[in-house]
Amino acid sequence: MNEYYMIPNSKELNKFDSNIILPLENYSIGFDRYFCIREIKDIAKTREVSIIINKMLHKKEIEEIKDALKKLTKIKYIFISDLGLINYINKDKIVLYQNHIISNYDSINYYKEIGIDKIVVSNELTIEELKQIKEKTTSQLFYFITNHNELMYSKRKLISSYNYYKGKNHEQTNKITEHVSKKELLIKEEGNSTMIFDSNIFSANEELASLKDFNYIINFSNMNEEETEIILKHYKDENLKDHIKIENYFLHNKIGYKVGE
Repeated sequence: MNEYYMIPNSKELNKFDSNIILPLENYSIGFDRYFCIREIKDIAKTREVSIIINKMLHKKEIEEIKDALKKLTKIKYIFISDLGLINYINKDKIVLYQNHIISNYDSINYYKEIGIDKIVVSNELTIEELKQIKEKTTSQLFYFITNHNELMYSKRKLISSYNYYKGKNHEQTNKITEHVSKKELLIKEEGNSTMIFDSNIFSANEELASLKDFNYIINFSNMNEEETEIILKHYKDENLKDHIKIENYFLHNKIGYKVGE
């Protein structure tokens, strides 16, 4: 098991000397801070660094990334969401991150057959489902152990469109309330895309012993200063929930879907 850290801002970099995941500027979304090629190269001189590219890309953007990645020779892993990148990146460096999609061992085993053996598993699964996946796969598994869970990603400017048609003036980062559950959500519009997150912090720390064979990802993005300080202090503790409010309902309750009547 290794721990990987998504850093919310530059001042936190010095707290970690390895396994840092940096969002690549212009090609990632939903983070507090993005890093350009020059910054990543500079940080990688003294620390072990991976990058994340989690936008869904147009052909032109894939061509641009191919040129950009040639400049990043000291990168450990490249976390990607768009399958179009698979043919342009050394497969030993790829960590496939498709958020809600990768939720069973058959998918993971298929990807291994085509040379992708490092996978981020959905954290909408129960602990029993996660154990089963680990038992039935031999791939390296990554898991967001602490995170504001991503609920939706759209390639549209949802806040701007709403403001235009409703005559409103909402900020590009805002909180909204889902009208059925009354649950508070965080919505962020960046460029031509929008993401929605659970405003509650997800944590599976109470199951650290059961998840010991997974690579943990601690994502500090979208957390306020107080939350960041608490998690920095207690992110290795099984009793993290004693120090900060967390939500992990789906870790112990299987999701059931009903479509239509």
